[in-house]
Amino acid sequence: MADFQKVCGSHKLSVRIADLLEDMRPQHYNGANHDETVRTVNDILQGRADRTVDAFLTGLRSTGGADYAQRVEEVGRDIQAFLAQKSLLSQPYAKSSDEQYKYRTFGLDPERPLKIVNQRLYDQAAKAGFPPDFFRETYFDRVTFYCVPDHTDFNFSRFLGCIFAVCRIREATFDGASFYISEFQNCAMQYATFFKASIAHTHFHDCTLQNVSFQEACLRSCNTLDCGLDGVGFLNATLDGCFFGRVSARGIRNLHTAAITQGGATGEEAKRNREAVLAALRPPNGEQRGTPPKKRGRT
Repeated sequence: MADFQKVCGSHKLSVRIADLLEDMRPQHYNGANHDETVRTVNDILQGRADRTVDAFLTGLRSTGGADYAQRVEEVGRDIQAFLAQKSLLSQPYAKSSDEQYKYRTFGLDPERPLKIVNQRLYDQAAKAGFPPDFFRETYFDRVTFYCVPDHTDFNFSRFLGCIFAVCRIREATFDGASFYISEFQNCAMQYATFFKASIAHTHFHDCTLQNVSFQEACLRSCNTLDCGLDGVGFLNATLDGCFFGRVSARGIRNLHTAAITQGGATGEEAKRNREAVLAALRPPNGEQRGTPPKKRGRT
């Protein structure tokens, strides 16, 4: 059985490493080039750069010396844990259980109270196997998801401050679900549906989305960065203040039916936002845009 575990996604790891580099070599790394450093390190961790992870870690150790040895080794362990978890994205989580849990309830709608699941309860269920309906009509409070069974029913659930980190999500349904201040990091998502979902301030980093449907979903202030989108559908969706950066997009479906807006912006700003979204998701002549070139990281 695969050993799924809670790990840090590559983007957050890259932010930590950028902070470490700024401490070790402030003359080369500082706030002025922080974002560029994060992107460079993330490209290395994702295998998009010429430099390998092993070569990068070797350089990091020699740069820091004895003064930063402990911090470098901690980062090294987290990188190896991330890579180990990433290698499991092709393997389904196969445990199941009939165990029943006692849930507290969230009664925003008294006629339809939601089960409350926190990190402790999720970890407990992940270890034993998830019981039926564990994920449906549930309020997930700051949970980091690292394993999800195929065909999971998340319908009408709510997610606050949650992270799907290096997680396989295959044929899951999030219909009628609500997301707020959450993230999808390094996820492999296939044949998932977000029908009429409400998704606010929720970001996608370094994910692959294949044949995913956002039909009639409302996305507000969501960023999608360094992701591959293949056959993603936006039938009658709303994209309000959303940003797509360095994405590789092909076969995007029903984008012409989507309302691409920017609440609170001037007409000219909203127009530029719409044009940017269309350019990212509808590249000319069938070309794929946003795939970053391989580059060399420095330490």
